[in-house]
Amino acid sequence: MTRSDFHTLRQRCSDSNTYLPFLHGNVAVLMSMPIKSLSLRKNITNMQNKVVLPQWLDNLIYKQLGAKYQRSNADMTVIDWDKNDVLSYLGTYFPRSYAESYCIFSDFLNTHKEQYTGKTELSVFDFGCGTGGEILGFLNAISECLPQATTINIVAMDGNYHALRLFERVLAVYEERTNQLIRHRIMPLIIDDFYDLNVMNEVISDEFDIFMSFKAICEFVTKDRFEKQNAYTHIIDTFLPHIKDNGIMVLADVSTYNNVSQEWLPKMMDSGLAKSKCRVILRNDGYNQAFMVTHQKRSNDISKIAWRIIQKI
Repeated sequence: MTRSDFHTLRQRCSDSNTYLPFLHGNVAVLMSMPIKSLSLRKNITNMQNKVVLPQWLDNLIYKQLGAKYQRSNADMTVIDWDKNDVLSYLGTYFPRSYAESYCIFSDFLNTHKEQYTGKTELSVFDFGCGTGGEILGFLNAISECLPQATTINIVAMDGNYHALRLFERVLAVYEERTNQLIRHRIMPLIIDDFYDLNVMNEVISDEFDIFMSFKAICEFVTKDRFEKQNAYTHIIDTFLPHIKDNGIMVLADVSTYNNVSQEWLPKMMDSGLAKSKCRVILRNDGYNQAFMVTHQKRSNDISKIAWRIIQKI
């Protein structure tokens, strides 16, 4: 068996949450036990994982903004994409991020409502917001689960100008439809190395209730921004001090094998968490979790991600 064939087999196994193979010489050997669930709540598998994109949002991105559905199986670096590429991202991955975020935040907020009792204002930082699918999913989850939280302060950071422009257009329409007061600040920033990350750390003076990053850190791994060091460790160590004492950090990423780091991203994520001063309070069962979103281009479009919710120790 070639190494390429092995990686294909291992990806298929991991995507289906079954046994993981290991290469012994030229033979792929399966683990004798399936991947053990590390979730911290027994009923995490009962989390909602199917979403229909709201009709107004469906019409907005496909009919008004001209989004296109076009999947990519390669390691993506959206930061380099032009307007046409970003429109394909908007039509393909925005709905997926919306569904993932909506389901994860709805589950967390419904089971941790006591943490937000009497809280009428929330602050959130999105690292690598792209076109904003996860922010829209988050906002809808907040409106349903914490209706008393009517003021939402958002800082949205990304390095792709075209993606940020589309995000602002989508958010503007949402603001017209909601009773929430949305205060948002766009942070256009390209992070090329440790220096840029340190500069960003120095200019952030606020503390946030929620930090989120959905399928963004994998791009830093692919671009090798941190000289083959663990990207998750650097992002966590940079932003965790800016989270309030009872705040949360939500990390979600693709669960594929990265050809640059030559490592499975969920394993890399957990290695990064182990090196940081944080505790995991909730995570997906098994290797990854599947979410499905329905919109006018696809029915039950599937995405699979690894996600963790962490807090300061």
